[in-house]
Amino acid sequence: MDRVFAAEFGITLVCSRVKANAEWKVAQSLTNRGLGTFLPVQKRPSKQKKRGQVEIPLFPGYVFAQFDCRAALPVVTCPGVVHILCRGTVAEPVDPVEMYALQSVSRLAQSVEPLPTFTVGQKVRISSGPLSDVEGIVLRDDGRQRLIVSVSLLRRSVVAEIDREWLEDLKLPGEVARWVPIGV
Repeated sequence: MDRVFAAEFGITLVCSRVKANAEWKVAQSLTNRGLGTFLPVQKRPSKQKKRGQVEIPLFPGYVFAQFDCRAALPVVTCPGVVHILCRGTVAEPVDPVEMYALQSVSRLAQSVEPLPTFTVGQKVRISSGPLSDVEGIVLRDDGRQRLIVSVSLLRRSVVAEIDREWLEDLKLPGEVARWVPIGV
């Protein structure tokens, strides 16, 4: 879609939160309502060996839809849609450049997998591996598979290189989770 047209008429690409395992149905329903949709997928080996590979949503629980934010009723009334991601009461648009990049990667790449991102100073919990259940602070995230985390063991700070998938964000009590589009 032409960016000038989209900006002039308020048509933006927005991410909608949907019920668990309803991504495909919501995307089809929104498409049937005449809205542009995008559901990025990743290919995984099927648990049933006869099926080969299956496609699952890259961002479980989210579907991207293109619509006029001033007329969101067709989206919020769609069965399976929980809500539209907003900043306050205004729908949070997805950067068109980032969306174009995600669509290109989804179309051209052999495989696409999400990687969690962490910021320097962020508190994390190690959920797997030999340091399971230990909490630490991210010291360096170079965008590679492993990152550097400072953990306290035996009353000393120790620096460890940890696999990214072993880490989970450690939210403080009462802290509100922020949704930040990453690579979308």
